[in-house]
Amino acid sequence: MLRLVVVLLLLAVPAGPAWAGGAGTAQDSIAAARDLYTSADYREALAMLTRLRPTVTAAEDVRVIEQYRAFALFALGQSAEAERVVEAIAVIDPMWTLPAGEAPPRLAALFAQARERALPGVLRQRLAAARALYAEKSYDASAEAFTGVLLLLEQPAMVTAAGDDLASVKALATGFRDLSLAAGEQARSAAARETEPPSTPLAAATPAPTDVATPSAPAPAASAGDPPPAAATPASPDAAAPVTSAPPDVVPPVPIAQTVPRATDVTVPQGGPQTILLDIVIDETGHVERAEVRRSVNRLYEAQLVAATRGWRYTPATQAGRPVKYARTLEVTLSPRD
Repeated sequence: MLRLVVVLLLLAVPAGPAWAGGAGTAQDSIAAARDLYTSADYREALAMLTRLRPTVTAAEDVRVIEQYRAFALFALGQSAEAERVVEAIAVIDPMWTLPAGEAPPRLAALFAQARERALPGVLRQRLAAARALYAEKSYDASAEAFTGVLLLLEQPAMVTAAGDDLASVKALATGFRDLSLAAGEQARSAAARETEPPSTPLAAATPAPTDVATPSAPAPAASAGDPPPAAATPASPDAAAPVTSAPPDVVPPVPIAQTVPRATDVTVPQGGPQTILLDIVIDETGHVERAEVRRSVNRLYEAQLVAATRGWRYTPATQAGRPVKYARTLEVTLSPRD
């Protein structure tokens, strides 16, 4: 009798996953959905993938689910919905392409065509998101986002997607990246000045008006919509040597690396030459500690100029043989193209 009771109790225990979750949801998995698709059960594969989609967060798993959803939709003749899914894949990873042999040639061709149509929109979305970060003054994030756009534009598929606007989109992204870097640096410098203790008095440097640098302008570049900010390209290292006067016992700093960005078609002034006054402070190690525009001519070029000062190096100024900070004013002259 005891043996009979034990057997009856065992039979009353639920028999595992088939009971759990109801409607077979415990059996849902990417592998199971892939098997359904391979066996041509497209509707059930699509239903399982649709159930799985809200439960998955890993980017790779999301991409695989969306890939097989697109396959199933194409197989069921729902091309418009399939193309929207392919666009979602392009948003997740614009550079991902369907591996060779992953699908029959006809389906692979439909997938590639849908992705090609989606990429221009993805590029616009990435640019818009980067510009929104810049407008929010999230300069580090916007610099990273514009750098990401530039990396995308190095890929053949994105070159095709940009089409005739490639040059202007590159100029736009490059200019805003440089503006973001410069603005972020200025914000950090301002924050540091608010918190730093009083520093050693600067060795005085009184500038005298002198033409310092005259960046040349290249031929105009193509534009698309908003005029893009300009990218900086190197000029000669000693192009910005200022004229200063200082106390007799102060030896001024000597430039080691002082590259001035060239002007471009969007930063060259109209009319006659115009001169920017840039105040810099060179610290005891020969680095530029602070750079501020005193007289502004073109804010796009000036952002590049301030950003460039981060790479300038000098032999430090000395007073009585000891390195000291040194304030200096540089003049950079922008001249119109002849």
